[in-house]
Amino acid sequence: MLPRTLSAALCLAFIGLAAWLRSAAHSEPAPRWTEVTPGVYRSPGAPAGYALVADGKALFIDAPSPADGLPGDPKADRVLLTHYHRASVAEVGAFLKNKVPVHAPKTADEWLDTAKVRKYWQESLPLRDSRTAYLVVPQGFDGIEYSLVDRQTIVWHDWILKIIDTPGHARAHVAIVAQKKDGPRMLFCGGAFASAGKLWAPYTTDWDHWTDLGLKPAGQSLRKLAELKPDILCPAHGPVVTKAPAAALQQTAAVVEDVGFLKSFERFTKERLGNAPEYRFLAKEQAQSNGSKPWTRVSEHLWLTGNTYLLVSKDNACLMFDPWDQRSVDQWLKLQKDHELGPLEVVLFSHAHYDHYDGVYPLPNRPSFQIWALDQVALPLADPFLLRAPFLDPRPIRFDKTPRDGDTLAWREFRFTFHHLPGQSEFTMGVETAIDGKRCYFTADNFFHQDMFSGSGGWMGLNRSFPPLYAASAQKVLDAAPEWVLAEHGGPFEFSAEDFRRRVQWGQAAAKAADALSPTGNHLHDWNPHHIHIEPLVQKAKPGDLLKCNLVSENRLNRKQTWQIKLEGHGVLPEQSWTMEVAAGKTERRAFSFRVPENLQAGRHIWALLCKADDQLDESDPFLGVDVE
Repeated sequence: MLPRTLSAALCLAFIGLAAWLRSAAHSEPAPRWTEVTPGVYRSPGAPAGYALVADGKALFIDAPSPADGLPGDPKADRVLLTHYHRASVAEVGAFLKNKVPVHAPKTADEWLDTAKVRKYWQESLPLRDSRTAYLVVPQGFDGIEYSLVDRQTIVWHDWILKIIDTPGHARAHVAIVAQKKDGPRMLFCGGAFASAGKLWAPYTTDWDHWTDLGLKPAGQSLRKLAELKPDILCPAHGPVVTKAPAAALQQTAAVVEDVGFLKSFERFTKERLGNAPEYRFLAKEQAQSNGSKPWTRVSEHLWLTGNTYLLVSKDNACLMFDPWDQRSVDQWLKLQKDHELGPLEVVLFSHAHYDHYDGVYPLPNRPSFQIWALDQVALPLADPFLLRAPFLDPRPIRFDKTPRDGDTLAWREFRFTFHHLPGQSEFTMGVETAIDGKRCYFTADNFFHQDMFSGSGGWMGLNRSFPPLYAASAQKVLDAAPEWVLAEHGGPFEFSAEDFRRRVQWGQAAAKAADALSPTGNHLHDWNPHHIHIEPLVQKAKPGDLLKCNLVSENRLNRKQTWQIKLEGHGVLPEQSWTMEVAAGKTERRAFSFRVPENLQAGRHIWALLCKADDQLDESDPFLGVDVE
């Protein structure tokens, strides 16, 4: 028999061993930082942050999660942020709480400061224009110093750091060059570069809906970084580059510039193809006008001012296409009086941008006319808080008829065939009809005359508009071969088959270029901030209410994807998380509910979704808003 003391000791040892084993079984080792070069470490996961370590202290470049786990456990001395995207600033709150100075680009306060972030979310849902930002934090921070400016020099221990202004991937973005005496030149480029020829989440360069407003500075920033001739390139997304980093930056700049060039059909048809066809404006004096000019009589029964077409039947009744603001209403009332026109009976909207429908609100005698639009156009207008999209008015529209793609409706002596015609926006319709002996095709903002704007309404991920959709819609018009293209913004023009053949080519060329820039090689996935999203996007509620939502996952890739998804922010209890497996080319929807915390004050509150696929951060930009009453 064992002595009593030895037996007790063994029992305690076994209890301790069991407890340790249980603890080990239920705990995970801290993720390991990897050494890039002596004194420089990269955090695990994506996006990556970096740390310079010297004399027991650490200078952090960006603040993704996790921020701990550095070898030797050095004391955090300061944080330099390259940009404001939420995954790259995930640990900023913890640093500030621990009194660690956090420095950000000078203009990043628009998307990081507490009050300004609150203002951003209030104004961007629904969004009245297209000048948005992406991957913005749900709640801002107090205490960040917005002090990083171009060409600034920072001396930290034996490191010399220089700040380089590099807008593009974000509106406020810097890169940081760091070097010790006789050491390699390190370039920490944030999200400005992912790998040779690739940008992570390229939709973040969509600063505007129809121009290269973000792609142009992105390309210029990459050229600027290449001129620095770094020895080691350290991106937030993608592996560290040690082999010919300047060449990789130049290669990426060339791809970015090609996509930027292809944002314009006008450049493509005139400069790349050459010998652009000539074709006539039908109402050139109205081109680019805003509806304040007197009406142009396009034909006996068709009038135009700005965006707004008016069709008059043989018995003098009227149908209006795209009323814009009070201006077009004033012009309509004047035309009706001057020409003794009959009543307005039908109003149609070509697409879901406010400058093509907000004139309906001041139109008098609302019960006397019907409102028609394709079902896919009506979707965001009937509920402006259902989806994230630009150019929406917060006032919902009640529709009388919502035909589907291919349906035909009659009004008086006219017959209208409705088509889904995505291009500038997913929520766009085309309408075929005959007017005064001319075969006409209303095409919304998709196709402008090659000499007007950039020849098209542009494409951007926020609008759910992509080059292949433009190519397909251009092919529909080409196949229909109308005589007149009734484009918007005062620019109707005579149909040219050669012009539309070129528009098909343009869409195909732009798709190829966008694919080349996308990390997966598929821009329909990478350029889409919505491929994981919540519907409805914003709901009204009281503290304690139970909200019902749908989580929507679209997989545009040719392989199955498994997403780990977590809803974060404002003390959601219990924690909401899901695993969603979506087959190639499919879309999955999952209903869920969560209770609004009791302690929330009145106002708009945002929850973000953290989404990972194959342990890598997903490229979408999902969130949920609640207006607490």
